[in-house]
Amino acid sequence: MTTEGSGFEWRTNAAHHDAQSRMGHLLAYYGWTLSLFGETFEGPAADAGAGSGHFTDLLARRVSPVLALEGGQENLEILRERFAGDANVQVRDCDLTRCGEMLREHGVRSIFTLDVLEHLPDDLAVLRQFHDALPQGGSLYIKVPALQWLYGPVDDASGHYRRYSVGRLRRVVTDAGFRVERCRYMNLAGVLPYFIKSRVLRRQENFSRTFSLAQIQRIQRAMPYLRQLDRFTGPPLGLSVVCIARRA
Repeated sequence: MTTEGSGFEWRTNAAHHDAQSRMGHLLAYYGWTLSLFGETFEGPAADAGAGSGHFTDLLARRVSPVLALEGGQENLEILRERFAGDANVQVRDCDLTRCGEMLREHGVRSIFTLDVLEHLPDDLAVLRQFHDALPQGGSLYIKVPALQWLYGPVDDASGHYRRYSVGRLRRVVTDAGFRVERCRYMNLAGVLPYFIKSRVLRRQENFSRTFSLAQIQRIQRAMPYLRQLDRFTGPPLGLSVVCIARRA
């Protein structure tokens, strides 16, 4: 459930270069997220709301097998093309509000859901479904947009119902029956640019599309330093919240 395009079809060299840079930025950001989740993961794993598969691709290098769940037809076509012939990734059409039985059928022990809960009217109901589908000791890994005071036209354009604080995410995960192991902010440096584009300039488009190619390339070069900044600061705020929880 991401809003980025597939990047598989380009009509011009310029468009190709732009799509490659955007995909590289996404992969670097998802790699950062995965590093915050840990070093080892238990399979089978599910990427719940796999979008066009950028995170799924990284996850499949770390755990086996991976179940890529997606309900959007356009993204399903992209996923099927992207992972055709990859025995480690199974793509399934599944509405996340009704995917519990499928998760149980595949014996999923780890659920990853990145930038998905904010798109769902009832996040608690979906998290309860994940809880009921996991076995005892099963793991849940979440990334969501942070700080409700950042909410603005960019969020409306992205189909967001809400943004989260660490406390808000911790509460809804706990209310779903999970034991929270860690919740923390991520990407302190992204807060000010988002505030300017969403609350000041009131851009009515997905955040990633508000950046020029040159800006994206600068962000890619700065990514190692942004990760170090977060490591040293905590951080006290961030553009995202990441959370790890277990079913007791």
